[in-house]
Amino acid sequence: MQPEQVVVLDNGGCTCKAGIAGWKDPIVFPNCTARAKGVRQILVGHQLLDKHDLSALRTRRPCDRGFVVNWELQREIWSHTFTSLLDISTTNSGLLLTEPLFSLPAMQDATQQMVFEDFGFQSLCVCPAALLSLQHAKAQETAANQAGCALVLDAGFSFSHAVPIFSDVVLDTGVRRLNLGGKVLTNYLKELVSYRSINLMEETYLVEHIKDAVCFVSNNLQEDLTMAQQSHSPHKLEYVLPDGLTNLTGFVRKPEPAVKGKSGGLPAKELAVALNNERFLVPELLFHPSDISLPQAGVAELIHDAVNAVHPDLHGLLYSNIILSGGSSCCPGFKDRLLKDLRPLVPDHFELNITLPESPVVCAWQGGSSFVSTPEYNAMTLTKAEYEEQGYDRLQTVSSV
Repeated sequence: MQPEQVVVLDNGGCTCKAGIAGWKDPIVFPNCTARAKGVRQILVGHQLLDKHDLSALRTRRPCDRGFVVNWELQREIWSHTFTSLLDISTTNSGLLLTEPLFSLPAMQDATQQMVFEDFGFQSLCVCPAALLSLQHAKAQETAANQAGCALVLDAGFSFSHAVPIFSDVVLDTGVRRLNLGGKVLTNYLKELVSYRSINLMEETYLVEHIKDAVCFVSNNLQEDLTMAQQSHSPHKLEYVLPDGLTNLTGFVRKPEPAVKGKSGGLPAKELAVALNNERFLVPELLFHPSDISLPQAGVAELIHDAVNAVHPDLHGLLYSNIILSGGSSCCPGFKDRLLKDLRPLVPDHFELNITLPESPVVCAWQGGSSFVSTPEYNAMTLTKAEYEEQGYDRLQTVSSV
């Protein structure tokens, strides 16, 4: 039985990207459940998109360090996604699902059971997000893309991975991981703000939004630090916190100058977080993890190590086609800073080209949406009949195609 449609689901640690193959863009929503303090109602996945008050939310995530660790919670989020958000019949549909690199056999087996036995999908295709990001980039007809060769830097929620790919196959021996992603950045900003301004240690969901709204990557750290020390620092901003009444999401504003005889700034009932060098010191961790005593090199060295771990004949192609994906790569200035730090590490006779997709968060989903129409998709797909007959052994076979 052929599925009527294929659902493409990029299941990230921070967000899910879900939609039907052929759509231009997916629906992006938090991969978590949340409950407001003092309220019994639990918001599941996409229901958080309608939640206007971002403060006092207690979240639970099914993923930790890139892997699903709470399958009951993940099942609940997926169920709401398929039935309420996409409004589809899973028994008449196929599923293209992203999976983490080096996923353990037990987790792959649990995924199969949920997809076929709990939801009743007609088919399943699992694929690393990095391969789908390359598939999306193939819209640009470069020599490296046509050879299926790229280095994908996936700056995600739990980790950052440098993934070399050749002939549309991940070169496992060259994959390098930085144990730092958007989650660490959020926690670091939370600590800085709580120590210097207002205690927000219990407001993780809100601080994520603050981080996305104000942070940027410095292209000259020493210069920006010097400017931040000035009384009229150009980096100073205020984030007005939600009050639960008229201001439900918070907003960014320039600090108002104090007027002699007046306290200046915001009305007494409004609370605002003062931000200055925190705006660029937080994403600086991606380039210098040692700032928080993490004994690893930054993303530029991560790429350099990944390239050097594969055959020398591929170095030129990989350096010429570096693709950025993941939410942390959306930070303003990320691409320019990476180019600046990486160029001295790359031999002069190699071309260095870094591509930042229009929307790095959904580029893997968009690649998956187009991948469904290729012959390779059918070769990698496990049908429900094959699962019932051969089970996990069959999935291992199609994953190696």
